Amino acid sequence: MKELGRRTESLQVPVADLIAAAQEGMHGLAERVGMALMERSIDLERAMLTEGSERIGHKWGSQPGYAFWNSRKLALGNKRVRTFDGEEVRLQSYAKFQEDGVEGRLAMRDMMRGVSTRNYREGAEGFLRGYGLEKSSVSRQFIRASERKLRELMERDLSGLDLSVLFIDGKGFAGHLLVVAIGVDSKGKKHTLGFWQGATENRVVCQALIGDLVRRGLDAGKRCLFVIDGGKGIRSAIKHTFGTRAEVQRCHEHKKRNVTELLPKHRQAEFRKRMTAAYGMLDYDEAKKELESCARDLDRINPSAAASLREGMEETLTLHRLELPGALRKSLSTTNPIESPFAYVADGTRRVRRWRGGDQVQRWAASVMLRAEKTWRKVKGYTLMPKLLEALDRRENGQKDNG
Repeated sequence: MKELGRRTESLQVPVADLIAAAQEGMHGLAERVGMALMERSIDLERAMLTEGSERIGHKWGSQPGYAFWNSRKLALGNKRVRTFDGEEVRLQSYAKFQEDGVEGRLAMRDMMRGVSTRNYREGAEGFLRGYGLEKSSVSRQFIRASERKLRELMERDLSGLDLSVLFIDGKGFAGHLLVVAIGVDSKGKKHTLGFWQGATENRVVCQALIGDLVRRGLDAGKRCLFVIDGGKGIRSAIKHTFGTRAEVQRCHEHKKRNVTELLPKHRQAEFRKRMTAAYGMLDYDEAKKELESCARDLDRINPSAAASLREGMEETLTLHRLELPGALRKSLSTTNPIESPFAYVADGTRRVRRWRGGDQVQRWAASVMLRAEKTWRKVKGYTLMPKLLEALDRRENGQKDNG
Protein backbone atom coordinates (compact mmCIF):
# COMPACT_ATOMS: atom_id res chain seq x y z
CA MET A 1 0.00 0.00 0.00
CA LYS A 2 2.91 2.37 0.71
CA GLU A 3 4.40 1.56 -2.68
CA LEU A 4 1.05 2.19 -4.31
CA GLY A 5 0.72 5.48 -2.44
CA ARG A 6 3.83 6.83 -4.17
CA ARG A 7 2.23 6.43 -7.60
CA THR A 8 -0.62 7.91 -9.53
CA GLU A 9 -2.74 5.04 -10.73
CA SER A 10 -6.21 4.86 -12.19
CA LEU A 11 -8.78 2.95 -10.19
CA GLN A 12 -11.64 1.64 -12.29
CA VAL A 13 -14.94 0.86 -10.60
CA PRO A 14 -18.05 0.26 -12.75
CA VAL A 15 -20.60 3.08 -12.44
CA ALA A 16 -23.35 0.53 -11.83
CA ASP A 17 -21.43 -0.80 -8.82
CA LEU A 18 -20.96 2.70 -7.45
CA ILE A 19 -24.66 3.46 -7.80
CA ALA A 20 -25.62 0.21 -6.10
CA ALA A 21 -23.10 0.80 -3.32
CA ALA A 22 -24.26 4.38 -2.79
CA GLN A 23 -27.82 3.16 -2.43
CA GLU A 24 -26.66 0.83 0.32
CA GLY A 25 -24.96 3.69 2.18
CA MET A 26 -21.41 4.85 2.80
CA HIS A 27 -20.32 1.49 4.20
CA GLY A 28 -21.27 -0.20 0.95
CA LEU A 29 -19.54 2.46 -1.13
CA ALA A 30 -16.38 2.23 0.97
CA GLU A 31 -16.44 -1.54 0.62
CA ARG A 32 -16.63 -1.49 -3.19
CA VAL A 33 -13.88 1.11 -3.50
CA GLY A 34 -11.75 -0.66 -0.88
CA MET A 35 -11.99 -4.02 -2.66
CA ALA A 36 -11.12 -2.36 -5.97
CA LEU A 37 -8.10 -0.75 -4.32
CA MET A 38 -6.91 -4.07 -2.93
CA GLU A 39 -7.29 -5.77 -6.30
CA ARG A 40 -5.36 -2.94 -7.97
CA SER A 41 -2.49 -3.11 -5.47
CA ILE A 42 -2.25 -6.89 -5.93
CA ASP A 43 -2.16 -6.46 -9.71
CA LEU A 44 0.62 -3.85 -9.42
CA GLU A 45 2.76 -6.09 -7.18
CA ARG A 46 2.20 -9.02 -9.52
CA ALA A 47 3.20 -6.90 -12.52
CA MET A 48 6.42 -5.77 -10.81
CA LEU A 49 7.38 -9.41 -10.22
CA THR A 50 6.50 -10.72 -13.70
CA GLU A 51 7.08 -7.82 -16.09
CA GLY A 52 10.04 -5.70 -17.11
CA SER A 53 13.78 -6.30 -17.00
CA GLU A 54 13.83 -7.06 -13.25
CA ARG A 55 11.10 -9.69 -13.30
CA ILE A 56 11.73 -12.80 -11.24
CA GLY A 57 9.08 -15.10 -12.66
CA HIS A 58 5.76 -15.33 -14.44
CA LYS A 59 2.03 -15.31 -13.71
CA TRP A 60 0.55 -18.63 -12.73
CA GLY A 61 -3.21 -18.29 -12.82
CA SER A 62 -5.37 -17.61 -9.76
CA GLN A 63 -7.47 -19.41 -7.16
CA PRO A 64 -10.36 -18.46 -4.82
CA GLY A 65 -9.31 -16.59 -1.70
CA TYR A 66 -10.39 -13.95 0.76
CA ALA A 67 -9.44 -10.66 2.39
CA PHE A 68 -10.67 -8.71 5.41
CA TRP A 69 -12.31 -5.35 4.88
CA ASN A 70 -14.16 -3.29 7.45
CA SER A 71 -14.51 -6.26 9.81
CA ARG A 72 -15.83 -8.56 7.07
CA LYS A 73 -14.25 -11.53 5.37
CA LEU A 74 -14.86 -11.08 1.64
CA ALA A 75 -13.97 -13.08 -1.43
CA LEU A 76 -10.77 -11.91 -3.14
CA GLY A 77 -8.93 -14.02 -5.69
CA ASN A 78 -5.37 -15.13 -4.95
CA LYS A 79 -3.38 -14.21 -8.06
CA ARG A 80 -0.38 -16.49 -8.17
CA VAL A 81 3.22 -15.98 -9.24
CA ARG A 82 5.97 -18.53 -9.76
CA THR A 83 9.68 -17.97 -10.19
CA PHE A 84 11.49 -19.25 -13.26
CA ASP A 85 12.62 -22.16 -11.06
CA GLY A 86 9.03 -23.11 -10.34
CA GLU A 87 8.79 -21.85 -6.73
CA GLU A 88 5.59 -20.19 -5.52
CA VAL A 89 5.90 -16.49 -4.60
CA ARG A 90 3.43 -15.23 -2.01
CA LEU A 91 2.33 -11.68 -2.77
CA GLN A 92 2.99 -9.44 0.22
CA SER A 93 -0.04 -7.25 -0.46
CA TYR A 94 -2.37 -10.25 -0.58
CA ALA A 95 -0.93 -11.62 2.66
CA LYS A 96 -1.43 -8.25 4.34
CA PHE A 97 -5.03 -8.00 3.26
CA GLN A 98 -5.71 -11.39 4.88
CA GLU A 99 -4.75 -10.12 8.32
CA ASP A 100 -7.87 -9.78 10.43
CA GLY A 101 -6.75 -7.05 12.83
CA VAL A 102 -10.07 -5.20 12.63
CA GLU A 103 -12.05 -8.40 13.11
CA GLY A 104 -9.92 -9.30 16.11
CA ARG A 105 -10.54 -5.90 17.67
CA LEU A 106 -14.29 -6.21 17.10
CA ALA A 107 -14.31 -9.71 18.57
CA MET A 108 -12.46 -8.43 21.63
CA ARG A 109 -14.76 -5.44 22.00
CA ASP A 110 -17.89 -7.57 21.84
CA MET A 111 -16.51 -10.28 24.13
CA MET A 112 -15.69 -7.60 26.69
CA ARG A 113 -19.29 -6.42 26.40
CA GLY A 114 -20.56 -9.90 27.17
CA VAL A 115 -21.45 -11.21 23.70
CA SER A 116 -20.84 -14.94 23.78
CA THR A 117 -19.24 -16.86 20.94
CA ARG A 118 -22.49 -18.79 20.60
CA ASN A 119 -24.45 -15.60 19.86
CA TYR A 120 -21.76 -13.71 18.01
CA ARG A 121 -23.18 -14.35 14.53
CA GLU A 122 -26.42 -12.59 15.49
CA GLY A 123 -24.59 -9.66 17.06
CA ALA A 124 -21.59 -9.12 14.80
CA GLU A 125 -21.48 -6.18 12.45
CA GLY A 126 -21.98 -6.99 8.81
CA PHE A 127 -22.60 -10.71 9.24
CA LEU A 128 -25.06 -10.70 6.34
CA ARG A 129 -22.18 -10.10 3.92
CA GLY A 130 -19.37 -11.80 5.73
CA TYR A 131 -18.41 -15.32 6.60
CA GLY A 132 -16.08 -16.86 9.11
CA LEU A 133 -18.26 -15.76 12.04
CA GLU A 134 -18.87 -19.20 13.54
CA LYS A 135 -18.12 -19.41 17.26
CA SER A 136 -14.87 -21.32 16.68
CA SER A 137 -13.66 -18.59 14.31
CA VAL A 138 -14.61 -15.80 16.72
CA SER A 139 -12.93 -17.67 19.56
CA ARG A 140 -9.69 -17.93 17.58
CA GLN A 141 -9.86 -14.22 16.71
CA PHE A 142 -10.36 -13.28 20.35
CA ILE A 143 -7.51 -15.54 21.44
CA ARG A 144 -5.12 -13.96 18.96
CA ALA A 145 -6.21 -10.44 19.88
CA SER A 146 -5.98 -11.10 23.61
CA GLU A 147 -2.57 -12.74 23.20
CA ARG A 148 -1.35 -9.49 21.63
CA LYS A 149 -2.78 -7.55 24.58
CA LEU A 150 -1.02 -9.83 27.05
CA ARG A 151 2.33 -9.40 25.28
CA GLU A 152 1.78 -5.65 25.05
CA LEU A 153 1.19 -5.39 28.79
CA MET A 154 3.83 -7.80 30.03
CA GLU A 155 6.53 -6.37 27.75
CA ARG A 156 5.66 -2.72 28.36
CA ASP A 157 8.73 -0.53 28.91
CA LEU A 158 8.42 1.33 32.22
CA SER A 159 11.70 3.23 32.09
CA GLY A 160 10.09 6.34 30.57
CA LEU A 161 7.40 6.65 33.26
CA ASP A 162 8.09 9.08 36.08
CA LEU A 163 6.13 7.08 38.65
CA SER A 164 5.48 8.47 42.11
CA VAL A 165 2.72 6.14 43.33
CA LEU A 166 2.15 2.40 42.93
CA PHE A 167 -1.12 0.67 43.79
CA ILE A 168 -0.65 -3.07 44.40
CA ASP A 169 -3.44 -5.44 45.36
CA GLY A 170 -4.45 -9.06 44.92
CA LYS A 171 -7.63 -9.69 42.93
CA GLY A 172 -9.59 -12.90 42.58
CA PHE A 173 -10.46 -13.39 38.93
CA ALA A 174 -12.20 -16.44 37.44
CA GLY A 175 -11.12 -18.60 40.37
CA HIS A 176 -7.49 -17.47 40.15
CA LEU A 177 -5.51 -14.89 42.12
CA LEU A 178 -3.76 -12.05 40.32
CA VAL A 179 -1.52 -9.54 42.08
CA VAL A 180 -2.01 -6.35 40.06
CA ALA A 181 0.07 -3.16 39.89
CA ILE A 182 -1.06 0.27 38.66
CA GLY A 183 1.22 3.30 38.67
CA VAL A 184 0.59 7.04 38.87
CA ASP A 185 3.10 9.45 37.35
CA SER A 186 4.06 12.88 38.64
CA LYS A 187 1.25 14.47 36.57
CA GLY A 188 -1.44 12.25 38.04
CA LYS A 189 -1.92 9.95 35.06
CA LYS A 190 -2.58 6.27 35.79
CA HIS A 191 -0.75 3.46 33.97
CA THR A 192 -1.31 -0.30 33.97
CA LEU A 193 2.04 -1.83 34.93
CA GLY A 194 1.37 -5.56 35.06
CA PHE A 195 0.24 -8.48 37.19
CA TRP A 196 1.47 -11.83 38.46
CA GLN A 197 -0.57 -14.98 38.95
CA GLY A 198 -0.33 -17.16 42.04
CA ALA A 199 -2.25 -19.42 44.35
CA THR A 200 -1.99 -16.97 47.26
CA GLU A 201 -0.87 -13.40 47.82
CA ASN A 202 2.45 -14.54 49.30
CA ARG A 203 5.88 -12.97 49.19
CA VAL A 204 7.14 -15.18 46.35
CA VAL A 205 4.35 -14.04 44.00
CA CYS A 206 4.61 -10.40 45.05
CA GLN A 207 8.39 -10.42 44.74
CA ALA A 208 8.10 -11.90 41.26
CA LEU A 209 5.75 -9.09 40.25
CA ILE A 210 7.99 -6.34 41.62
CA GLY A 211 11.08 -7.99 40.14
CA ASP A 212 9.40 -8.04 36.73
CA LEU A 213 8.49 -4.34 37.04
CA VAL A 214 12.11 -3.49 37.90
CA ARG A 215 13.33 -5.61 34.97
CA ARG A 216 11.13 -3.57 32.64
CA GLY A 217 12.44 -0.24 33.88
CA LEU A 218 10.84 0.64 37.23
CA ASP A 219 13.40 2.68 39.20
CA ALA A 220 14.01 0.81 42.45
CA GLY A 221 16.33 3.58 43.66
CA LYS A 222 13.61 6.23 43.73
CA ARG A 223 11.49 7.02 46.76
CA CYS A 224 7.90 6.12 46.02
CA LEU A 225 4.51 5.83 47.72
CA PHE A 226 2.97 2.34 47.72
CA VAL A 227 -0.76 1.92 48.33
CA ILE A 228 -1.49 -1.68 49.33
CA ASP A 229 -4.23 -3.78 50.90
CA GLY A 230 -2.10 -4.70 53.90
CA GLY A 231 -1.09 -8.21 52.84
CA LYS A 232 2.16 -9.29 54.49
CA GLY A 233 3.49 -10.78 51.26
CA ILE A 234 3.22 -7.47 49.40
CA ARG A 235 4.69 -5.54 52.33
CA SER A 236 7.66 -7.91 52.58
CA ALA A 237 8.37 -7.77 48.84
CA ILE A 238 8.30 -3.96 48.83
CA LYS A 239 10.69 -3.80 51.78
CA HIS A 240 13.05 -6.30 50.12
CA THR A 241 13.33 -4.27 46.90
CA PHE A 242 12.87 -0.66 48.01
CA GLY A 243 13.93 -0.77 51.67
CA THR A 244 13.46 2.56 53.47
CA ARG A 245 12.78 4.33 50.16
CA ALA A 246 9.23 2.98 50.22
CA GLU A 247 6.45 4.95 51.87
CA VAL A 248 3.57 2.52 52.45
CA GLN A 249 -0.07 3.57 52.76
CA ARG A 250 -2.48 0.84 53.87
CA CYS A 251 -5.87 0.92 52.16
CA HIS A 252 -8.52 2.52 54.39
CA GLU A 253 -11.33 0.48 52.87
CA HIS A 254 -9.58 -2.81 53.51
CA LYS A 255 -8.85 -1.81 57.10
CA LYS A 256 -12.44 -0.76 57.80
CA ARG A 257 -13.74 -3.96 56.21
CA ASN A 258 -11.34 -6.18 58.18
CA VAL A 259 -12.34 -4.56 61.47
CA THR A 260 -16.11 -4.29 61.02
CA GLU A 261 -16.53 -7.84 59.68
CA LEU A 262 -15.48 -9.07 63.14
CA LEU A 263 -18.26 -7.14 64.84
CA PRO A 264 -21.95 -7.93 65.36
CA LYS A 265 -24.02 -6.53 62.51
CA HIS A 266 -25.74 -3.94 64.69
CA ARG A 267 -22.35 -2.39 65.62
CA GLN A 268 -20.67 -2.46 62.20
CA ALA A 269 -22.09 0.83 60.84
CA GLU A 270 -21.18 2.67 64.05
CA PHE A 271 -17.50 1.78 63.97
CA ARG A 272 -17.19 2.14 60.21
CA LYS A 273 -18.49 5.68 60.61
CA ARG A 274 -16.03 6.41 63.43
CA MET A 275 -13.07 5.08 61.46
CA THR A 276 -14.13 7.05 58.37
CA ALA A 277 -14.30 10.22 60.46
CA ALA A 278 -10.85 9.54 61.91
CA TYR A 279 -9.26 8.98 58.52
CA GLY A 280 -10.98 12.14 57.27
CA MET A 281 -9.14 14.31 59.79
CA LEU A 282 -6.26 16.32 58.36
CA ASP A 283 -4.08 16.32 61.48
CA TYR A 284 -2.04 13.17 62.12
CA ASP A 285 -2.18 13.38 65.93
CA GLU A 286 -5.94 13.92 65.99
CA ALA A 287 -6.58 11.05 63.57
CA LYS A 288 -4.40 8.68 65.58
CA LYS A 289 -6.02 9.73 68.86
CA GLU A 290 -9.48 8.96 67.45
CA LEU A 291 -8.40 5.55 66.08
CA GLU A 292 -6.89 4.62 69.45
CA SER A 293 -10.16 5.62 71.11
CA CYS A 294 -11.99 3.29 68.70
CA ALA A 295 -9.58 0.49 69.57
CA ARG A 296 -10.19 0.93 73.33
CA ASP A 297 -13.96 0.76 72.79
CA LEU A 298 -13.51 -2.32 70.63
CA ASP A 299 -11.58 -4.03 73.41
CA ARG A 300 -14.85 -4.29 75.35
CA ILE A 301 -16.82 -5.60 72.35
CA ASN A 302 -14.39 -7.84 70.49
CA PRO A 303 -10.64 -7.84 71.30
CA SER A 304 -9.93 -9.42 67.91
CA ALA A 305 -11.47 -6.42 66.14
CA ALA A 306 -9.41 -4.10 68.35
CA ALA A 307 -6.23 -6.01 67.48
CA SER A 308 -7.12 -5.82 63.80
CA LEU A 309 -7.45 -2.03 64.05
CA ARG A 310 -4.14 -1.64 65.89
CA GLU A 311 -2.29 -3.89 63.42
CA GLY A 312 -0.62 -1.64 60.87
CA MET A 313 -2.37 1.46 62.21
CA GLU A 314 0.67 3.65 61.53
CA GLU A 315 0.72 2.69 57.87
CA THR A 316 -2.94 3.65 57.50
CA LEU A 317 -1.84 7.15 58.55
CA THR A 318 1.11 7.56 56.17
CA LEU A 319 -0.66 10.23 54.12
CA HIS A 320 -1.40 12.10 57.35
CA ARG A 321 2.29 11.99 58.33
CA LEU A 322 3.24 13.27 54.87
CA GLU A 323 0.80 16.15 55.44
CA LEU A 324 -0.81 15.82 52.02
CA PRO A 325 -3.84 17.97 51.10
CA GLY A 326 -7.23 16.36 51.61
CA ALA A 327 -8.16 16.19 47.90
CA LEU A 328 -5.05 14.20 47.00
CA ARG A 329 -5.20 12.14 50.18
CA LYS A 330 -8.64 10.85 49.25
CA SER A 331 -7.34 9.54 45.89
CA LEU A 332 -4.36 7.74 47.43
CA SER A 333 -5.96 6.19 50.51
CA THR A 334 -7.52 3.11 48.87
CA THR A 335 -6.72 0.53 46.20
CA ASN A 336 -9.95 1.38 44.32
CA PRO A 337 -8.09 2.04 41.03
CA ILE A 338 -7.43 -1.71 40.92
CA GLU A 339 -10.92 -2.69 42.04
CA SER A 340 -12.73 -0.71 39.34
CA PRO A 341 -11.49 -2.41 36.13
CA PHE A 342 -12.31 -5.88 37.44
CA ALA A 343 -15.74 -4.79 38.62
CA TYR A 344 -16.32 -3.45 35.11
CA VAL A 345 -15.60 -6.79 33.47
CA ALA A 346 -17.52 -8.95 35.94
CA ASP A 347 -20.67 -8.68 33.83
CA GLY A 348 -18.79 -9.37 30.60
CA THR A 349 -17.28 -12.62 31.87
CA ARG A 350 -20.58 -14.08 33.05
CA ARG A 351 -20.98 -15.80 29.67
CA VAL A 352 -17.64 -17.62 29.90
CA ARG A 353 -18.88 -21.09 30.80
CA ARG A 354 -15.51 -22.72 31.25
CA TRP A 355 -12.12 -21.27 32.18
CA ARG A 356 -9.48 -23.56 30.74
CA GLY A 357 -6.51 -22.41 32.78
CA GLY A 358 -4.14 -19.63 33.72
CA ASP A 359 -3.34 -18.64 30.14
CA GLN A 360 -6.97 -17.80 29.41
CA VAL A 361 -7.29 -15.91 32.70
CA GLN A 362 -4.16 -13.85 31.98
CA ARG A 363 -5.30 -12.99 28.44
CA TRP A 364 -8.66 -11.80 29.73
CA ALA A 365 -7.06 -9.85 32.59
CA ALA A 366 -4.60 -8.07 30.27
CA SER A 367 -7.42 -7.20 27.88
CA VAL A 368 -9.52 -5.87 30.76
CA MET A 369 -6.73 -3.71 32.18
CA LEU A 370 -5.65 -2.20 28.86
CA ARG A 371 -9.24 -1.54 27.84
CA ALA A 372 -9.95 0.15 31.18
CA GLU A 373 -6.75 2.19 30.90
CA LYS A 374 -8.15 4.05 27.89
CA THR A 375 -11.03 5.38 29.99
CA TRP A 376 -9.04 6.38 33.08
CA ARG A 377 -8.88 9.96 34.17
CA LYS A 378 -6.12 11.50 36.20
CA VAL A 379 -6.34 10.96 39.94
CA LYS A 380 -8.50 13.49 41.73
CA GLY A 381 -6.35 16.29 43.09
CA TYR A 382 -3.62 15.63 40.49
CA THR A 383 -2.68 19.32 40.48
CA LEU A 384 -1.44 18.75 44.04
CA MET A 385 1.00 15.98 43.01
CA PRO A 386 3.96 18.37 43.55
CA LYS A 387 3.01 18.33 47.26
CA LEU A 388 3.53 14.58 47.32
CA LEU A 389 6.88 14.89 45.57
CA GLU A 390 7.96 17.54 48.07
CA ALA A 391 6.90 15.33 50.98
CA LEU A 392 8.83 12.36 49.59
CA ASP A 393 11.89 14.58 49.12
CA ARG A 394 11.62 15.76 52.73
CA ARG A 395 11.53 12.17 53.94
CA GLU A 396 14.51 11.30 51.74
CA ASN A 397 16.55 14.25 52.99
CA GLY A 398 15.52 13.59 56.59
CA GLN A 399 16.73 10.01 56.41
CA LYS A 400 20.03 11.13 54.89
CA ASP A 401 20.51 13.70 57.68
CA ASN A 402 19.73 11.12 60.36
CA GLY A 403 21.96 8.59 58.63
